[in-house]
Amino acid sequence: MKAIRHIFIVLILFSGYNAFSQLNHKHFITMGRIELSEENYLDAIHNFNMAIIAKPNDFEGYFLRGIAKYSLNDFTGAVNDFAKTLELHPLYVRAYHYKGVSNDRLGNYADAEKDYNEAIKLDPYDPDLHIALGSTKLHLNEFEDAIASFDTAIIINPSNANAYINRGVAKRFLNRLDEAVEDLNKAVHYDFFNIEALVRRGIIQMEREHYSDALLDFNNALKMDNENPIIYFNRGTVHLNIGDTIAALKDYEKVNNLDERNALTYFNRAIIYAQLEENDIALALFDKVTEINPENIYGYFNRGILFYKMGELDNAEDDFTKVLELFPDFIDAWVNRSVIRYEKGDIEGAESDRYKSKEIINLISENDKNIDSLYNVYSNSIDYDKIIAFDSDFTNGDRGGKLAQFSSVDIKPFGNFIVSLVEFNAKDKKSKNKRYFVDATLSYINENKELNGLNIVYKQEDFFNENYQSLINDSIIETISDNNLRTFLEGISNYEIHNYQHAENSFKSLTKDNVFETYSVINISSIQKDKAELVLANQNYNDVININQKKKNEKIVNQQKPDYNQALKTLTEFVEKNGSNAFVWYNLGNIHLQMQEFQKAIDDYTQAINYEKNLAEAYYNRGLTLLYLGEKELAISDLSKAGELGIKESYAVIKRFGDN
Repeated sequence: MKAIRHIFIVLILFSGYNAFSQLNHKHFITMGRIELSEENYLDAIHNFNMAIIAKPNDFEGYFLRGIAKYSLNDFTGAVNDFAKTLELHPLYVRAYHYKGVSNDRLGNYADAEKDYNEAIKLDPYDPDLHIALGSTKLHLNEFEDAIASFDTAIIINPSNANAYINRGVAKRFLNRLDEAVEDLNKAVHYDFFNIEALVRRGIIQMEREHYSDALLDFNNALKMDNENPIIYFNRGTVHLNIGDTIAALKDYEKVNNLDERNALTYFNRAIIYAQLEENDIALALFDKVTEINPENIYGYFNRGILFYKMGELDNAEDDFTKVLELFPDFIDAWVNRSVIRYEKGDIEGAESDRYKSKEIINLISENDKNIDSLYNVYSNSIDYDKIIAFDSDFTNGDRGGKLAQFSSVDIKPFGNFIVSLVEFNAKDKKSKNKRYFVDATLSYINENKELNGLNIVYKQEDFFNENYQSLINDSIIETISDNNLRTFLEGISNYEIHNYQHAENSFKSLTKDNVFETYSVINISSIQKDKAELVLANQNYNDVININQKKKNEKIVNQQKPDYNQALKTLTEFVEKNGSNAFVWYNLGNIHLQMQEFQKAIDDYTQAINYEKNLAEAYYNRGLTLLYLGEKELAISDLSKAGELGIKESYAVIKRFGDN
């Protein structure tokens, strides 16, 4: 009989709490609130998790955790927590309110509207609820209904600046610009320091061509927030409209200093420099646009125009071809490419492009007789696209850079778990950020005093880092009286110094042992995986999956990969006779993922989660795999769970791919 058929896994906590029975619900709620107020959202979630464990039928932990998730742009996770809150406390108005806000951010406007209406039934005299409902009506393009909601909010509280701001926005959409300005004037009157009111009024003044008024609003807004890229962007556009190109460029450059991923601003700067015939600068900026957004047709189109003006016809043709690949009905691109092909002497290609452009013009023209004249209009339009305006949406985005901590996180799957050693030292700050797991058998082994404070745990491979220092040495190993434990430690030691064959031999000698069999198989398969990847190391093999949301039926481009069959065989044979270890399934999932057998990988991660519901890495990797296959909703759900369990990288992925 195997000693570890059913393994109980426990995440080792570094907070100093040793047993769930000792958990103090109030303490964790209080600590979570403190972390929430200090915008330490991951730590807040951890505390609320503990509060929920201590008191699972109390709504407060779920509600507050929902707020933390919302603050991390995990709107799906927030909706789920607010729904759980309402399950436990059906009359909690704030849960309906925040659930509505989260649904609105997800683009689930009908659900958001239902949430707000339920909240209003419970508390009809809260102006914020009517404002929230009106905002969702705006997203549904129901502008008159939105105005009615804002009117109600103003009746309840005539000095509510937000109600006037939103009503002004609704009136702007109805092109009632004078009325919109009046509402924003009232908003500024009641809250002079409201940056949003100033900026929105500035935008409308710009649209009315009241440029001096617009500049005044943007300048006043910058006095209160001089690191807001939205304000610099709009002020730059005003400067451009009044002919102050230098000031416009300074403002746009400031935007990109504050937001290095703002492709729109790079685009506008490129257009300006191209018009100034600063071609090298313009090209570099267009390159930045297409790098950030490879599907930006205007970036390629205008770069193509610039290449044409520089006489680089091949590059220009390539850019217009790229535009047509992305948007086949772009008439200007067909015309421009035909012009270039004529100049290159490709008469057949030029005539084909000319015919295609006329074919599209014919489809959109009301008078077929005008096809040639329309073609001539387009053919004379080899010029740069206009500067693109930017309307600020203060309900979206990363205001104040609160999520900047996640912006540079690499998006790649977590690697294998191995069974190795750690030293729990309170002074070791690095260990606090590590996720270690033990099961019942490892807990028993770790009671051996001969280990001298070392603990055997499931951990992520990390000793391939050149800065890694081994914790085990021969002098420690020699003191171990248990032969099998000594052999296992010898395997770990050899594995750490990349002495793979000796390590593998040690672990293989333990595959018949009831205690060490599972741990040895895990390490053997990881060695086999590492050896396979080392074979192709000189070919610069990279195991990071590029997530580009491919369609399910899209054929994956074949490339040379390491031979994972040996590792696959080791794990597959083991799960066939003993398939109850979460980490075996997780590692098997990683093998299938690297072999691009995505559905098998998903199934493996699911099995891992079945045996260990808190294995965040399995949720994360499954989420990335689902995202790769285009299953966005399922992916975000998994990533949300991974984030809830402490994987901060989840929020970087959610932020990048989760916006609707």
